[in-house]
Formats: sequence, C-alpha cells, structure tokens
Amino acid sequence: MKRRPAWQSYDEMAATGTYGPLLNEAGEIAVPPDGLKEAAFFESVLGGRRRILDVGCGPGFPLVFLARCADEVFGLDASPAMLAQAQHNVAALKLRNVFLVRGDAEHMPFPEDHFDGFAACGSLSSVSNPEVILAEIRRTASPGALVGSLEQDFRSQVAAGVPRVEHCLRRDRGTFRLQVVHYLASPYRIRTERYVLDQRSSFIQGFLADPKLQETNRLPTTLGPEDIPPESIVDASFEEEIMFGPETLQDTFRRAGFELVDQHVADSYGGPHIFSAFRRS
Repeated sequence: MKRRPAWQSYDEMAATGTYGPLLNEAGEIAVPPDGLKEAAFFESVLGGRRRILDVGCGPGFPLVFLARCADEVFGLDASPAMLAQAQHNVAALKLRNVFLVRGDAEHMPFPEDHFDGFAACGSLSSVSNPEVILAEIRRTASPGALVGSLEQDFRSQVAAGVPRVEHCLRRDRGTFRLQVVHYLASPYRIRTERYVLDQRSSFIQGFLADPKLQETNRLPTTLGPEDIPPESIVDASFEEEIMFGPETLQDTFRRAGFELVDQHVADSYGGPHIFSAFRRS
C-alpha cells in the first residue's frame, strides 16, 4: 500500500468545492462566525508583525485577514488547486502585500531568519511529520518570532484514549472506493486508507445501485478490505496525520525550540480546538 502526500487530499477537496468560499458575490470577505473568531485570534497574536508566513495557506485563510495587520504576508501551500483559489481571493481583494508560493512545508523555499510571524491553521495535523515542519519554521524564523497555531483538540475523537474506526463507500468524480478511517491514540493520529474498487465487478455493482449512495455519494458500511475480493481492488493507498491534545502540542513545539506564550481550548466549527501562541526561544 502506497503513502499519499497529504496535500493531494486537500487538492481534491479544493477541486470538488468542499471548502466554502471566502468571498461573497460582491468580492468581500464573508466567513461564518467561527471563521471570524479564528481570524481574530490570528490577528491578535500576529498583528504588527513585519513579515508573516501562512504555512499551508489553503484558499487564503487566515492569510487575507493578516494582510491588513502586517507589512508582508506570504502564503505557502503544496496544493495547486488551493493556491489557485488563494490567488483568486487575493486578486479580488486587491491585496498588494500578499505573495503566494507553491512549496513543501518540510522544505521551505525561504532563507534563515526571514519571518517574524507564522500562522499554522491546522497545518501541523495535515502531515505525518510535524517535527520537520516546525524545524523549518524555526530555521526561517527571526529571534523572538511568534507562531499562531490552531489545531483540533483530538481528545474528543478518542474518548479515554480508546481508538475507533469508521468505514464507508464513497463515489468521487467517477472513482468508487472503500475508505477506512482509524482514529488512534498514543500518539494521537488519523490513518486514512483508500481502496479504489473496480466498478465493473459483480461484487461492487450491488452497492452502486443503493439509493442512499445515489443521493449522497457516501454510504456507511461494515465492510473492510478483507471482505472485498482481491480482484475487485484496483489500487490502495493511505495517509497518516498526526493529531494533538493541548499537552502534546506544547511538547511538540517545545522540542522544536519554541516556548508557550498562551493557550486555550474553545469550540469552533462544531468541536473543541486548541488556540495557541508560541515564541521562538
């Protein structure tokens, strides 16, 4: 089974419109209340910085908000589709101090001591090696640089540290697959396995005819890959994302050479999130 780069999933989400638009029809920033709360957090941590890097900027959040409180803001993302959305939003807002760069956060195309502020909005839990990204942030950070970090509090996903697993059949842009998502503890992480299925096989045809799948393109199931005939599996891949609780996030930053400035947990977009500020020590 091959490993998929995490950015490919975000590229697919951007292409299918999973992410809601940042702008309304008038070309103005329009995000839900939780989005405004998150943006206000990043502005409170990074406001007044000279040069900020939004690590994994996606379609431009919180980048478009930070552009009004910093001299320069750079957006880095590995997904071409996400960067295309960000470029559209930056152009529509006529932001002259924003610069977008396609690149890998594990190998940032920036010199040492280049930024005095960083935004990491879900960026560390989007990868399998957050320590490598933090090492790159520290390398490119000037002394005393601040990092605003926002991550899901994964404790709510594995109550009492008990792992769980979800299975579903999905149809996405002409591809039919079994998706198995493992929610794991010690350490916290999500492992997503994708098995692309042959839609021509008689075994699969019955599932394709299910009216629930026709309506939603998603069908919960108890099937595992061991229950599917091998000849019906066309391809198999996985990705693994490291997740955090407040303490494990602090430990990860501390080992990378950052000290905690402030941290609190608050609900956002339907679940608890960790709002943190760290300083390069």
